[in-house]
Amino acid sequence: MRNYSVKLNMYSKLIYCVLFIFLSDTALAQRHVALNKYVKDSLTEIFANYNDVKRMQIVVRNDLAEAVYVDGPIDNDVLKGSKNNTYFSLKYLGDLFFLKKQYPLIEKLTQNKELMNSIDRQDRNFILSVEAQSISIKPLFDGSVFCGFRHSSQLKFQKKLNANYKETIVPSGDSILILQAIVNRDGSLGKKMLLHGDEDDKLYSYICDNYQDYNQENKANLNTKGLFLPYLSGGTPFISIIEIFVRLNPDRTFSVSGSGRERKLRIKDYKEDPNDPLMLF
Repeated sequence: MRNYSVKLNMYSKLIYCVLFIFLSDTALAQRHVALNKYVKDSLTEIFANYNDVKRMQIVVRNDLAEAVYVDGPIDNDVLKGSKNNTYFSLKYLGDLFFLKKQYPLIEKLTQNKELMNSIDRQDRNFILSVEAQSISIKPLFDGSVFCGFRHSSQLKFQKKLNANYKETIVPSGDSILILQAIVNRDGSLGKKMLLHGDEDDKLYSYICDNYQDYNQENKANLNTKGLFLPYLSGGTPFISIIEIFVRLNPDRTFSVSGSGRERKLRIKDYKEDPNDPLMLF
């Protein structure tokens, strides 16, 4: 009988410890955040102007806003991936372009130093979760290795665009192209689709021609000098998606940026192989 009591007491302590840890973590995740008047007014303005936005989650790393998730309206153009939760990287020029276009007030808030200065927190890395009636801090966890540019190759490609540019290549629009493309396991591009820009534009042809030339020049070493890196899991590459931003600047130099993190399939004529599925992360 005594052994039974000892075991029961041990189980009770174990349950107590588990509950304590759970409640502590929950309290941390839902910790109330006191913001100054400027930030509160900005949030009020955001939810008043964007009725379809239910929640924002601002990802903060090293005390800087790095990305923002927006729970907004259903996007029926999405063929694979979340239709209402959109990830905007504040480091990728393409996402910044669309964030400013769709939600300029949210973009303005993420760039304002008052936001970070007004948050009382114990960590430099966290997620600020904001709804119309509540604000809380959640812990930030690192994710996978996403599809993207190979940095050294990106710089070489950008230099190639700058060197080959001719004044006859005059964009018909706003000098910006944003496209989504399938990245094959070997890092080559498959199907692609413009998200912003015109396929008949000379600028688009110029970018595609220079990409083909770059691959031809480096065809013997594409595994180390290729422009794109596919998504990797445990060292194994998978078919994935990248979005690419290219801008012709006023000084006739090019800016190139890309992101493969939390992309959504929008390429209408892409046929997914069930034996080699498209991986979205």
